[in-house]
Amino acid sequence: MTGKPRTNFNESLLGNSEEVPSRDSSELVRGKIYFALIGAGRMGKRWASVLSKYESVALDVIVDSGSGRAANLAALIPGCTATKDLQAVLNNKAIDAVIIATPHKFLSPISTLALKSGKHVLCEKPGAITSAEIKKNIVLARKKKLKYMIGYNHRFHDAFIKARNFYQKGLIGKIIFIRARYGFGGRMGYDKEWRLNKTLSGGGQLLDQGVHMIDLALSFIGKVGKVRGFTSDTFWKSGAEDNAFLLLQGKNKVIASIHVSLTQWKPLHNFEIYGTKGFLSIEGLGRKYDGNEKLVVGKRTADFTSAVTEQTIVCNSNADDSLTRQLKEFIAAIKQKRSPVPAPRNAYETLKIVEEIYRTNKL
Repeated sequence: MTGKPRTNFNESLLGNSEEVPSRDSSELVRGKIYFALIGAGRMGKRWASVLSKYESVALDVIVDSGSGRAANLAALIPGCTATKDLQAVLNNKAIDAVIIATPHKFLSPISTLALKSGKHVLCEKPGAITSAEIKKNIVLARKKKLKYMIGYNHRFHDAFIKARNFYQKGLIGKIIFIRARYGFGGRMGYDKEWRLNKTLSGGGQLLDQGVHMIDLALSFIGKVGKVRGFTSDTFWKSGAEDNAFLLLQGKNKVIASIHVSLTQWKPLHNFEIYGTKGFLSIEGLGRKYDGNEKLVVGKRTADFTSAVTEQTIVCNSNADDSLTRQLKEFIAAIKQKRSPVPAPRNAYETLKIVEEIYRTNKL
């Protein structure tokens, strides 16, 4: 691999002017939402697949600066076109909403352009590089009366949905602590990819997989009062962290311990919630993370003397189903004229924590 950072998007999208096929808005099928997909990289391909199978939406156009990427992807979807001209797509009144799946650097500015153009926005996590960018778009979306959602799809994985259900029913009692671990070992040349290029990514593993775990922890413990953590760049030496260790203390005194790593040679995803009556442990996340996704439900005995009782629930490990559920929530928020769950405020709070860790750790 060459030393040039790999990216599926660049500044050229922000200033092109080419002819883009435009459908008259009168041709919109009643109740159907027309989407533009911005970014044709790994996540873009996943989103294209999900959109193409969802009955109440239509993927109208794919935007990407890479030569042939958008065209190759659009060719797989009947009625879908491809372009490099972002502004022309945003000017198209037939487009109701956009999904943004680009390197982190471009997430916020494209979200801003889309909101200013009157489009609902579902933006891949972390939504921005700074919390200030998120806050600006929250204000803009509110002013424009548009829906703005950040794509924390892990909340929509089968195991997490089941875990939240059990917790809300009181199965494990009050939460005492959370312990979360997430990581893999990268791949050949990973240090040359955009995720470890701080100009494009804004950070390293903390801003990539770390934000998922922070978001999930906050969804269980609520507001955070104290943040402590360390980052290191001991192996990939890219200038962006390959490991991050965090301790978050909620205002309710519940503590979450988080470790995310790019030197986890055996891919791992584990999220544990320990309560006064028992525990919930989410293990695996499909694909390279053990190929499975399961939830272990543990109950302590009343007298503390016997072994805990455990039940293992095998969950749906198709990662794209989490995107489908997320899309369903986004569409429901649009139609019901309410805030999506999670709300963009949650993404703002997640990035505030990331910023605090970066403030106290200079690589």
